[in-house]
Amino acid sequence: MIEVSYLHTIVLSGYWTEEHWQSWADELILHNSELEYWVYDVAFAKDKDELLLAIAQVQVVFDEETSYSEQDVIVGYYYMMYLEGRMGLEELLYRLSDEDDDSNGYQGRGSQKTRDIIDRAKGGKNLEELNALLTPFVKPAKEQLYKLTHYLMNDN
Repeated sequence: MIEVSYLHTIVLSGYWTEEHWQSWADELILHNSELEYWVYDVAFAKDKDELLLAIAQVQVVFDEETSYSEQDVIVGYYYMMYLEGRMGLEELLYRLSDEDDDSNGYQGRGSQKTRDIIDRAKGGKNLEELNALLTPFVKPAKEQLYKLTHYLMNDN
């Protein structure tokens, strides 16, 4: 049930909003006769806090195959939102630099090289460097998004 962790990450990042998670859960309910209780709770969650509470009771076991850095995946979702035009450059750079952001602790965050790339991007310069820095984070985010959107698709 690693999908619960994926759902947590995608909602925490802001990539999925209430409309997204409710539609996802509604589709699961429509096409599956047997579901775990948390899917119904997700369908009725009215905001991010209710959703996180709904899935908080589900125990998720990680192993080497499913383990990931949630902060890295959040950065991937941020960059995807930027590339899709759902987040501006200023907001992206702010989130990547903010100590209180959910992405705090992503891979390489504390390195001087990363800070320099972000500082140059703030001036609108060397966006290619920013792209090279953030593109690797997109892959695990897309993989999780795929697994989440195809959860139980072939069951029933």
